[in-house]
Amino acid sequence: MLTGHGNDLYDHNGEIIADFSTNIPYRNASKRIADYLANHLHLISNYPDPNARKLRSRIALHHHLSEKNVLVTNGSAEAFYLLAQLFANKRSTITFPAFAEYEDACSLYRHELSFLPIEEMQSNTHFNSDTVWFAVPNNPDGTIIPFDTIETLFKEHPQQFFIIDNAYGELCQQCPLIIPLHQKYPNFISVHSLTKTFAIPGLRLGYIIAHESVIERLQPLRAPWTVNAMALEAGSFVMKNYSDLLPDTEMLCVESAEFQHQLAKISQVEVMSSSCNYFLARLKKGTGAELKSYLIEKYGILIRDASNFRGLSPAYFRLSVQEKEKNEQLIKAIESYLKH
Repeated sequence: MLTGHGNDLYDHNGEIIADFSTNIPYRNASKRIADYLANHLHLISNYPDPNARKLRSRIALHHHLSEKNVLVTNGSAEAFYLLAQLFANKRSTITFPAFAEYEDACSLYRHELSFLPIEEMQSNTHFNSDTVWFAVPNNPDGTIIPFDTIETLFKEHPQQFFIIDNAYGELCQQCPLIIPLHQKYPNFISVHSLTKTFAIPGLRLGYIIAHESVIERLQPLRAPWTVNAMALEAGSFVMKNYSDLLPDTEMLCVESAEFQHQLAKISQVEVMSSSCNYFLARLKKGTGAELKSYLIEKYGILIRDASNFRGLSPAYFRLSVQEKEKNEQLIKAIESYLKH
């Protein structure tokens, strides 16, 4: 597992007053979920359901799928490692820049790896591999591969499995709705994260959607009870109240666009436009690591040094939109860094 993900608050002794490093939306219902769980602490006295039957049922109902198409996991990270194990010793293509756990998981299970720039993923792209890994929308840059391109890839490559990380799908209005494609293409596997959408990263909760034959092959690879009772209860509560608990994605994306616009006014910062609540930026002076250290020490502000994403130079960093006042504070702090 790669260190250096966002929200690494445990690495810093000083007080962090603003966290731009994580893509989790600052507009969220995590307090409501926590309040609900406070009344269900009695669940810790028993083992959790190893098959997550109640949560699987609610996920399947939400997506109009069969329970046989769903596997609940300890966050999306467990999903990636299970899938890498399922296809151990196979050939895999991974787009970049991308979440490092795809590559780490595939390397652990001895995949023969090849890498493709995300912008080169086209409907006529051919792959010399057994599996293809990418995200919709992509992390860290917010790139969105169009729906028609995705479906064409599934259709034209029936012998290859396409593993799509859809963790931020609910947080970007421009993101295509890809889950219905599961009903047409058995070579489509998607990974989802309740952690991201509903701001409950400490609980670790995600799920895989795939053809029932894939789910059957994944089941015996799992360690028992990887998803704890409180996480399962939180997931059931979320799925039952999904629309009510969902963040205001429209407002998040509007705020993100404005934040990107204001930051781009700094001549020594290049902003990569994104329609998501997060985006990449590049310094024309200094490195993301240096900027991160400066912001923590001087202002108690945390950003994501993006240099450990494949294909990105040390000059890159990633931000996720926060309240307007915090966004303005960060912009002023970056200006201060560039002058010192």
